[in-house]
Amino acid sequence: MNDIDKQKWPAMVYFSICGLFLLGSIWYLGTGALNPDYYWQPSETLAQKTVEPSLEKKEPVVLAKNQGAQVGSARIVYRGSRDGHLHMDLYILELDPHYGYLHKIEKAHARKGFRMGNYHFKVLVASDTKISLLRL
Repeated sequence: MNDIDKQKWPAMVYFSICGLFLLGSIWYLGTGALNPDYYWQPSETLAQKTVEPSLEKKEPVVLAKNQGAQVGSARIVYRGSRDGHLHMDLYILELDPHYGYLHKIEKAHARKGFRMGNYHFKVLVASDTKISLLRL
């Protein structure tokens, strides 16, 4: 009789797990899923986000790493510097506001002036964490 009890427990565990899974599935289908907006609520800091600076002609602006600025119908975002190049993204808002075109600009060339899209810029000061730009 002891041998029969030893053979029963794997089957009991298996059917118990299957039963719990079935009951959980029925409960989930009966109550419904949560609204996806519940998961994508912005945090308080993002909700209180300040307006991005706007780059006007002949006015310098300081951007921190991963911070953007509005330039006419475009948006630029500074991504930092690596290997002697400045990395910036250009978002053309009229074309696709969610896709950034990566620009790698040599630091020496950036200090003389460079072009991104239809706009001309000059770098006044650049580091890995911040950049000071002047729109020409």
